[in-house]
Amino acid sequence: MAHDFDQTRFIEELTWHQPALEAFCHANVARREDAREVLQATCVKLWEKAAEWRTDSAFLPWAFTVARFVALSHLRDRMRDRLVLDEDVVLAMADETADAAAAFSERREALEICLGRVKAEQRGLLHAHYLEGRSVRDLSQATGRGESAIKMSLLRLRQLLSQCIEQQLQSAS
Repeated sequence: MAHDFDQTRFIEELTWHQPALEAFCHANVARREDAREVLQATCVKLWEKAAEWRTDSAFLPWAFTVARFVALSHLRDRMRDRLVLDEDVVLAMADETADAAAAFSERREALEICLGRVKAEQRGLLHAHYLEGRSVRDLSQATGRGESAIKMSLLRLRQLLSQCIEQQLQSAS
């Protein structure tokens, strides 16, 4: 049964689920360099098979299936060099990782919603500390607020976001 290939939708789905795919690859191979290779090979394979993906079905389970085969192929190649992991172990780990990565995507979507409810100034503080890696001391100096005030703000924001995420996940199920 033929269906139309929506390239834009495919790219949007692949981009959105990239962190989950990366986590999946890291969980299925031991070394970071190998995980990067598996992720890259998975993305290439997904692009090659893009026309096979049915837009009326969930992208992530399909992508995990492709990633699982790429990881197994990579491990078989590595096993020729030395013993790595038994294939049954990798398959069992892949199933558990797929579940965890799907939950990660749901939590990420909930976080996006919750961050949208936070004031711009608070989002800026979160961004500066967690994404840019700026220290509490640096943020204190930049804002003219005490370090303890910055720490307390970050603590309250984490608690607020955590509660909001849990509410989002409960309402979604």
